Amino acid sequence: MEKTQWQCYAHYNPGANQYQSVYAHSVETAEIIKNKNAVPILTNAAFLAALLHDAGKLSREWQEYFSQSIEKPSSGKGKLDHATAGGQIMEQLLPRSHLSVLVQTAIYSHHGLQDCVDLDNSGFLLDKRQEKAKGSPKPLPIEECRDRFFEQFKQAQIQCLCNDAKQDIDKLLKTIHAKVKGWGNGYGSQSFYLGMFERLLISILMDADRRNTADFMKGAGGIKETGFSISGETIVGIWEGCKNMVERRIGSFSEEGEINRYRKEISDACLKMSKGEGVRYRLTVPTGAGKTLSSLRFAINYALKHQKKRVIYVAPFQSIVEQNAKEIREALGRPEIVLEHHCNIILDEEQEKERYDRFTEDWDMPVIVTTAVQFLNTLFSGKTSCVRRMQSLCDSVVILDEVQAIPVRLVEMFHLAINFLTEFVGASIVLCTATQPVLEELPHNRLLRSDPMVLGAEKYEDKFRRVRIINETTRVPEGMGIRDAANFIIEKAEQYQSVLFIANTKACACEVFKAVVFLREKGYDVRHLSTRMYPKHRQDVLKIIRQNLDEGKCQICISTQLIEAGVNISFPCVIRSLAGIDSVVQAAGRCNRHKENPTGYVFLIKMCEAAEDLKWLKDISLAQQAAYSVLYQFDHQPEIFDYALDSQKAISLYFNYYYEKYIGEMDYPVTERKVPTSLVRLLSDNRDFVAGRKGPILKQAFRTAGERFEAIEDQGRVALVVSYSQEAKKYLTELEDRHLSFEKRKEVLRRLQLYTVQVSANRKRELESGISNVLNGQVMVLDGRFYDEDTGVAGEPKPLPDLFL
Repeated sequence: MEKTQWQCYAHYNPGANQYQSVYAHSVETAEIIKNKNAVPILTNAAFLAALLHDAGKLSREWQEYFSQSIEKPSSGKGKLDHATAGGQIMEQLLPRSHLSVLVQTAIYSHHGLQDCVDLDNSGFLLDKRQEKAKGSPKPLPIEECRDRFFEQFKQAQIQCLCNDAKQDIDKLLKTIHAKVKGWGNGYGSQSFYLGMFERLLISILMDADRRNTADFMKGAGGIKETGFSISGETIVGIWEGCKNMVERRIGSFSEEGEINRYRKEISDACLKMSKGEGVRYRLTVPTGAGKTLSSLRFAINYALKHQKKRVIYVAPFQSIVEQNAKEIREALGRPEIVLEHHCNIILDEEQEKERYDRFTEDWDMPVIVTTAVQFLNTLFSGKTSCVRRMQSLCDSVVILDEVQAIPVRLVEMFHLAINFLTEFVGASIVLCTATQPVLEELPHNRLLRSDPMVLGAEKYEDKFRRVRIINETTRVPEGMGIRDAANFIIEKAEQYQSVLFIANTKACACEVFKAVVFLREKGYDVRHLSTRMYPKHRQDVLKIIRQNLDEGKCQICISTQLIEAGVNISFPCVIRSLAGIDSVVQAAGRCNRHKENPTGYVFLIKMCEAAEDLKWLKDISLAQQAAYSVLYQFDHQPEIFDYALDSQKAISLYFNYYYEKYIGEMDYPVTERKVPTSLVRLLSDNRDFVAGRKGPILKQAFRTAGERFEAIEDQGRVALVVSYSQEAKKYLTELEDRHLSFEKRKEVLRRLQLYTVQVSANRKRELESGISNVLNGQVMVLDGRFYDEDTGVAGEPKPLPDLFL
């Protein structure tokens, strides 16, 4: 494309004293999109959006503003509209075409998602931008920007690009219509899937824009190749190498013994399925069957056969991610191609930190190991960092571990996202769990059918069963009090030496711990675990517990459910306060984990309301009710469950009962502007606010839905850094240094996450006298006197030491 001598500038790099022209930035951004080709059917539209997205910077008004902002950096550069012009030029090229609507919306959103419909007055985004362009009293310089744009780009070439992109979008709309019609009712709407394509278009533009800008600001000069080449021969070579390493690792395992033989059968079944053409798979095998390595073996071989761009492993809890990331790196033998992405990554080398930050921006790596929070945020959060990453989910193999942990309010959004990824953008999904919920049989927004990776997997249930689950919920008809629970723990400790007790609430766990801590005098090591303790404290306690169990010492641990998943720990006896059957199965995974004994024992008990108040914990309360229904049937007809509460038959029945209680609440219900709606509706036809009005094809409230979305409900919780350990005090002292660089401050804040607890707003008010602020109020610090060495954050401070004169 041609370029004139006349220049307008988009960016200035003060370190190198260099300017980047609007022309250079637009072309280079478009070339990044073309080279990545993340979603081929959107590439032409995204290329067009890239050329137009900064067209508003071509006016003399914006250039004067830009010059002033360089001379006076505090003048507010970035507040002058530079997106509307590109959208208006697009509208002039193809007025109100479907392509124009999609490209305009992407341009208007390239610095942050926009609502396609104003939820206050039902006005359409495109109409509002057109009115803004005409302006009153002062119109935007649209014609000036248009003329200068076509001084730099031949109009015939742009029109040709428009025609190609229009054909793509017309084909896309026909594909969406045909697929949704072919599925029949209940699998999502055309408007939802179109909205996901728009989010992808925004993701592609946003990522390329920021990548090119970052490269220029680092002095890259022109287009810089960043990340891995994940296409063609290079990615095939990577998968070939990974396949060989995985096979070598699996071949090194002993084949002696019945359990190892069954693990090999399961792994071989997964390998066989990788040769198929399916796109959605279920891996439902018992705990201890080696599903992490088996699913990885499938993913690498599938990625090699189908030339997928990346493999993404997702788990619901950080502890599982940390544990399995190590196993995945070792299995693949190439740690440099594995990105472990979660909030507790701590790196010491500056180069490593820069590299980590670079790749977490767009997941441009062959293997990603991350949390369900990061995965769900990538699909639905309004944060630009999350939107940027969405394109990297396309043409990938995604392993979703412990999928039963997806919160109920997210179920329908999760289903529709999986349908979208697998049916429209080339992703293949493995739903991997020991307790597969009934995801394909719900009345609305169902998950499309998936293929079992291991046929007849139920035959393995008895082979891998290491525990017996015993129902003791009727032992105290009105429910156990704290003293009852303590006596039960003491009884089992005398019988089994070591006991894990899991409560449903932090308050209950704390009180039970206080009731049994005296056993330390009798030779037991008694420990407490809950999120009242900061992460580093919990890590240290778990390390002690593991060591005691390995050495055969008498160990009692009183914990909340945080210990249930991803914690490699094994007690001979577990006592679980009744929750959902899925939680019971997870708890059983902490019992006789390595089959140290012929049988481990899991006892289910019921706590009374005074000891364990669940009135504000709806999910747990309803899970209990569903579990009671299963227990009732089990007591009367145990044979239909194969005499085991952890059988697939028992688990399936439990999920049926549980989901029945949530019918109508799985589409993420919210109240917006006093109107009851849901995130699924806001991201679909938005009928609660559009009310049947005709308008552009996009009516989604992307920004509002993104702002309301929470993968984990925050419920007004507040982060407090605990000034208790010497490490935390050292980092807090560093933060108070007003000469600390931005990057160093960012690193210190990251390290302080290990010493941070989340508390409710009410709890914060109770602790107010012990809370101070640092970093201009950005960080709240809890006085160490409000922290107990056993139970974490306490309601009352420890007394100050006596002073002797």
